[in-house]
Amino acid sequence: MTNEQKRNFLLYSAGRLVSLIGTGVQMIALPLYILDLTGSGTLMGTFSLLSMLPGLIFSPIAGVLGDRRNRKKIMVNLDYLRGIIILFMAYSAYQGWMNIAFIFTAQVFISILDSFFGGSTEAMFPDLVPIDFLTKANSVNSSINSVSRIIGPILGGIIYGFGGIKVVFLINGISFVISAISEMFITYVPHFEGKQKISFKSMFSDIKEGVIFIKGRKGLKELLLFVMIVNFLLAPILTIVLPYVLRQEIGFTSEQYGITQSSFTVGILIGSILIGTIFSKNNPKKSVTLGLTVEAIMLFIISGLFFPNIVTKFGGASWTFLIILYINLMVIGVSNAFINIPIDTNLQRMTPTNVRSRVFTVVGLIAQGAVPVGAQIYGILLDLIRGYQITLFASIVSVIVIILFLKIAPEETFNPKPVNEEA
Repeated sequence: MTNEQKRNFLLYSAGRLVSLIGTGVQMIALPLYILDLTGSGTLMGTFSLLSMLPGLIFSPIAGVLGDRRNRKKIMVNLDYLRGIIILFMAYSAYQGWMNIAFIFTAQVFISILDSFFGGSTEAMFPDLVPIDFLTKANSVNSSINSVSRIIGPILGGIIYGFGGIKVVFLINGISFVISAISEMFITYVPHFEGKQKISFKSMFSDIKEGVIFIKGRKGLKELLLFVMIVNFLLAPILTIVLPYVLRQEIGFTSEQYGITQSSFTVGILIGSILIGTIFSKNNPKKSVTLGLTVEAIMLFIISGLFFPNIVTKFGGASWTFLIILYINLMVIGVSNAFINIPIDTNLQRMTPTNVRSRVFTVVGLIAQGAVPVGAQIYGILLDLIRGYQITLFASIVSVIVIILFLKIAPEETFNPKPVNEEA
């Protein structure tokens, strides 16, 4: 890496570190605030829906802008804009204007801005480092992101417990502003010359190009179908069922809950370090298969821990139960890194920069599109049946899906050819 590339990588990562810490603080505190205010699993599911669905709807447009406009300018401006919105939320909470409708409305706008930010920054990242450094760069970046997501939830539980939601908003808003300042100093040359014209016709044409790219790769289509199903089943377990069970059914404090939420990310950090060092040259198929196998085993253990008699045996909301749950979630996080890092690296290598934003946003739309629906369904179910019943059912179905995927997925899913090797 040249000195300029090292500097760009450091600035990019530092900005992400700060903003993700702030986001982690808020994303832990807000569901707790909604749950404390309403006690409703349905409203928690609705919040999760609004956190994702608007961004997913706008993500194809975000992908077009990411390929037709300066990605650095989009990144910096949206960090400033999100910071301003969240600081206004802090002021509103201080003034006593805060209510559920206000939070939901603000979350819709933030979700949309997040999609435009992600569509540009994810596509820009491979341009900042040499191609032969990409796997290690992804591991380092994943590790940095993990550190922030470890610190964020722990701070979120503590800050919310002692300072309330207004302090949470204040910290997150400031973090976005600091992130934008860091990103301003990145040296980035756009992949096109001049200003690209955008019309409704060209926008749909551009989105179509991203879809065609994906359709031409059988392994990628198989992977996206698998990810969509698994995300529908499992993502709401962590975002909806887990907080509800720990707070409402078991009685964890906000501080204890914040600690448990760092466990998954600690695991991702450990997995990222292992992938970037010991397993950096490992066959992607071996890494993904190992990750999926371990994750399947741990899912059954997690679902068993939520059974009422098991909870009682460990003393309910005790530190013993917290430590056992923490270790299990951490192992799932390690497995997740073994799955995601090889897949992300392969996708970056096989996608040319001129269509990368469009392809990535279409991939994200397909992979994450079912998550808000799952979150809403799980939220409604939590008001009808116990959390451990939902977790056990989702675990059984997920294990079946994982086994089928490993049996039928083609080699291209794990080892796709780089774009310059294809006709």
